[in-house]
Amino acid sequence: MTKPWFYRLLFSYLPVFFMITSVLIVLIILSISQLSKKEAENANKTYALHIMQSVDYTLKTIDEYVIKELQTNQRIDQFFDNRFEGNPYYSAYEVTELIRGMMNYNKFIDSVYFYRVSDQMVISPNTMITADRFGDKAFIEEMIKSPSKYQLTNQRIFKEFTEIDQRKVVISLVRKIPLLSGQKGIIVVNISLDSIVGMVGEMSNSKISFIKVYDPEGNQLMASGNADGAVGSRKRGSELTRIHSNYTNWEYRSGLNDEYLFTFTSVFSYVWIGMGLVMVVLGGVWMTYVTHRNYQPIKLIMSRIHAYSKLKSMGMEGKKKDEFQYIDRVISNLMELSSRYEKQHEEDIVFRQRHFFKEWLEGSRVVDDEEWKAEMNRLELPYGFGQLAAAVIEMDKYMEVVRMFSQKDQELFKFVLSRIVYETADLLSLIVWAEWTATHRLSVVIFADENVKNSEKLAANLCENVRSWVAQHLHFRITLGVGHVVGQVQELVHSYEAATHVLRFKSTLGTNRVLYHWESEASAEKEMYKHLPMIKSLAQCFRLGDKGWKLHFEQIFTELKVGLFSYDEIRNLMNYLVYYLHREMMELSAELRELWLIVLPQLNDAIEQFDTIEELYAEWFHLLEEVSQRMAGIREDRSTHAVMNQIRTYMETHYTDPELSLTSLSEQFQLHASHVSRAFKEEFGEKFVDYLVKIRMEQAQKLLQSSRYSVQDIGVKVGYTHAISFIRAFKKYTGVTPGDYRK
Repeated sequence: MTKPWFYRLLFSYLPVFFMITSVLIVLIILSISQLSKKEAENANKTYALHIMQSVDYTLKTIDEYVIKELQTNQRIDQFFDNRFEGNPYYSAYEVTELIRGMMNYNKFIDSVYFYRVSDQMVISPNTMITADRFGDKAFIEEMIKSPSKYQLTNQRIFKEFTEIDQRKVVISLVRKIPLLSGQKGIIVVNISLDSIVGMVGEMSNSKISFIKVYDPEGNQLMASGNADGAVGSRKRGSELTRIHSNYTNWEYRSGLNDEYLFTFTSVFSYVWIGMGLVMVVLGGVWMTYVTHRNYQPIKLIMSRIHAYSKLKSMGMEGKKKDEFQYIDRVISNLMELSSRYEKQHEEDIVFRQRHFFKEWLEGSRVVDDEEWKAEMNRLELPYGFGQLAAAVIEMDKYMEVVRMFSQKDQELFKFVLSRIVYETADLLSLIVWAEWTATHRLSVVIFADENVKNSEKLAANLCENVRSWVAQHLHFRITLGVGHVVGQVQELVHSYEAATHVLRFKSTLGTNRVLYHWESEASAEKEMYKHLPMIKSLAQCFRLGDKGWKLHFEQIFTELKVGLFSYDEIRNLMNYLVYYLHREMMELSAELRELWLIVLPQLNDAIEQFDTIEELYAEWFHLLEEVSQRMAGIREDRSTHAVMNQIRTYMETHYTDPELSLTSLSEQFQLHASHVSRAFKEEFGEKFVDYLVKIRMEQAQKLLQSSRYSVQDIGVKVGYTHAISFIRAFKKYTGVTPGDYRK
């Protein structure tokens, strides 16, 4: 038998190999050359940015020092106010010493002088003269006319004395006095441009790179590194970077000298290209050798196929025989079946793992030690441990996360959170098992050593590290509940219950933190009816427009915070409050009821969406305050608002009068009794008689609690002449007689 398939394989792949490797060598050379150039550009940009930041920092430091002196030095204020105390010559000397001190503060400061607007005086370390005789007169006039309170000028020529030709190239930092109005004068700090150039020169490497600096008008301020701007250099460079400073408005242009730029584009020499060609030849030889060596099993397979073809020759008459296609089809079928079974097996393991995890944590399946080990082996999980602890991670404001991010992003966040739990555990030498047991909850089992205290500490560190990482890197926050450490597999359900239980109190304990099981141990089921009188009083005060509702509101939320109420308990109590508010507001006029019905859905939404008690308090207070103000505005627009408030005040101060009635009020306020009754009901949502009874009964309750007056005396004090009438009214209002109430 000849070797047709050997030559077909060899000569099919060998040309492709030579072509691809040749192209790859060229592409690699070009890519690395381009990469080298990019790296050079990035390095040059970093170099220019460093110089720019250094110059900006130097100028900012000088400016901050000037501002500090303006705010703290009284001598500066005395000079610009022209109110020196004591010897004026000595005071002027002190100001010049102050200026010398400012010049000595920073080596870049060339000179400093003050200009006072009131008498046009200029003081510098060398003189104190009028502006007309000062060498920098034109600059002072320009700065005084400028509306800006602060300026950093371009380069300019500074001359202090008109008689002496002593010119200096500087940039000037100008501050008007005072800082806000700038009416008293200016302080001019001249910064030596030569010093700045020297600093830039020290930071530059003239052999490799260069840098030039231009002012906003396009004038070159300084240059360093090549002949295209730097004195005494013969090299030319190619510009790579331009950076603009927001502080000085200067433009920094930087680049590499041409000979070094050429070096980056000539990374490979002919030696390397020759080595690449040698490797191609060696690759061809190696391919021939490998093809020949691996041809033996192919030859055996081909022999068996040819034998099989002869046996089936009658069934294959007239058909094209393609042995490789037949082999490929068989192998493809085998691979497809294998992949399908493997994927099904992996999905089955994941499902069974999650199912067992949830049953184990929730206690719906009792697991003994033997079953535990067998299940862990079957699921390919570790079964050895000293102590166990459960932790539950809950995503805060989950509905906002759902609204803000797509389903794909949410799944990505959950995957990242799961991975960070495992990676953090690895850093602490812990073994964990984490599964999503709800859409917003990741449950974690922590396997620790036999030391209980050390296990609790490691579990706390794990949870805190996970929380901190999420707060720094992800777009949502988490709250973690940690249960107590247990020693048996069967006891983990109690640790899990403790972790989920403490999460119920994150509304009062706080979010974005780690909550430990002992923080909720002091909690007990709350008696909601204890808060109903306060809720009822709040609702009544709100309906009447009494600002006392705010005190009741504050007290209710304070008790919720201090009393360690759970999320469900807070929701139930707030639903009670909504119910009583709605019942009271429905007694008001149609206009006020309509206003209430607008805000009612927003109050219910706040109950459903809050995470912490502080968020609920802020949202509810804002809504109720807005409704209260709008109700007050509507009431004030009514013609009867003022007189109804007077009538209510009158009732609250004269409720002890047995003769107090609609008739007496109509005579007192010169109004018809039916008009008073109707207007009172529209204004406060309560009948006159009911409101009067409420005032009297509330006062009677206080007297029964705090005094030893008899029932008859208390009845007289609250406006009832007959004890029988008082007892009947009190029982109707409270449900018990005054005597029983006192007991």
